[in-house]
Amino acid sequence: MVNDREILAVLFDLDDTLFNSSMMSLRARRNSIRAMIEAGLEIEEEEGLQKLLAIVEKYGSNYGQHFNRLLDKLGVKEQPKLIAAAIVAYHSTKQALLRPYPGVITTLLTLMKKVKIGIVSDGVKIKQWEKLTYLGLQHFFDVVIVNEKKNEWKPAKDGYEKALKQLRITEPERVIYVGNKIETDILGANNLGIISVLFDPQKKYSTTKEKDNRKPDFVVHHFKAILKLLEIKG
Repeated sequence: MVNDREILAVLFDLDDTLFNSSMMSLRARRNSIRAMIEAGLEIEEEEGLQKLLAIVEKYGSNYGQHFNRLLDKLGVKEQPKLIAAAIVAYHSTKQALLRPYPGVITTLLTLMKKVKIGIVSDGVKIKQWEKLTYLGLQHFFDVVIVNEKKNEWKPAKDGYEKALKQLRITEPERVIYVGNKIETDILGANNLGIISVLFDPQKKYSTTKEKDNRKPDFVVHHFKAILKLLEIKG
């Protein structure tokens, strides 16, 4: 029960909600720079990382030629050896670090016995499913919605509404959405009348700075606190 309502489903964001995507990406990119240096690229590690992060910011994280653009920026003739070294280091690091946050597996297994659970995430579908597979969570959910078109990205209602439709739920106020970003996850859920839960493991959030439609209904700092919120023992 939440706010005296029986909850029918709990939906989740993926990146930085089920696993530490930001930490994984940063380490993977740093290791890719180290690999390029070891392969012969002449640059200081921190300088190379900052230039790479600027390229990611400019072209987006799903762009397929970050390392090519880095060499362009450095005035280095494109060398397959350098790019291959970066790609291998990047993906090896990702695979090593793609692990759920503490409490995720236990919480999801407990929730599965009580309510429907699902994912509503933005990104490239194959990449999001790849992450779920590496996390070992690909079979956990009753519904997985990946908003691939940018006009459907949160806080747009499309993904939430698709999930509710597939779950045959007509009362959004009996659904919880857990995410880590105010401007996308929380705002999108609030706009649809879904109960919003901010996952804030680093305790950075302050309710005083947000307008009403951007305030989460609840804030949790550990994943298993979601069970406590629903008064479920786990």
